[in-house]
Amino acid sequence: MTELVLLHGWGTHPVIWEPLLEHLPGDWSVHNLPLPGYAGANAASPYELEALADALAPRLPDYALLVGWSLGGLVALLIARRWREKSRGLVLIGATPCFVMRPGWPHAVAQEVFAGFAQSLAQDYADTLRRFLALQAQGSDSVRTVLKLLRERLLAQPRPQDAVLEAGLAILQETDLRGSLDLAVPLTLVHGSGDKLAPLAAARWLAQHVHSAELRVIDGAGHAPFLSHPAEVAEIIRAAAGG
Repeated sequence: MTELVLLHGWGTHPVIWEPLLEHLPGDWSVHNLPLPGYAGANAASPYELEALADALAPRLPDYALLVGWSLGGLVALLIARRWREKSRGLVLIGATPCFVMRPGWPHAVAQEVFAGFAQSLAQDYADTLRRFLALQAQGSDSVRTVLKLLRERLLAQPRPQDAVLEAGLAILQETDLRGSLDLAVPLTLVHGSGDKLAPLAAARWLAQHVHSAELRVIDGAGHAPFLSHPAEVAEIIRAAAGG
């Protein structure tokens, strides 16, 4: 039986995967897990990337295909490196080793983007999440549909604690895994051609620097191709699982 683990992104919830689940084989064992601090799960302490990976890893089946999106992609990448018995392969969606521009790394958004989200978070959570969702949907040919799906599924869920959201933004701002890409499992990168949060150039860089990595570009998609093109993404995941 194929064991599949799904890890969502910052500010979201496991329900975000529902459109994709409809296209996955019914006989797979799917573990749609919340990140620490989300959907009633205990928050990691300290709330740092390594702690998130170490908190989730014991809950995973061995030899699973790990699918991570955005922040969940960073967590999945670290699990595959630190807990190798847990992963048979990685599928990273909208992934980048570094979300923020820095010297020698132009394939990202400006530091001010995440700083602005962090500043507004305490004042108006719902508006901050809407703005973050809008950035994720940009670049998709079906932007209105994607935004509707994101908002309907997420704004109805209990909000994570402010400390969890703030710490998650800090992870996105501070993480740079360009020097930590020694993987012992196959890597499939799924990326929207119009991704504005993690530009396609970042995925191309990853594909060039990780041995045997495969990049699959979804034309007309933004940062959440599993919402705008769920059948296409499901087919890529099926291929990564071996059929």
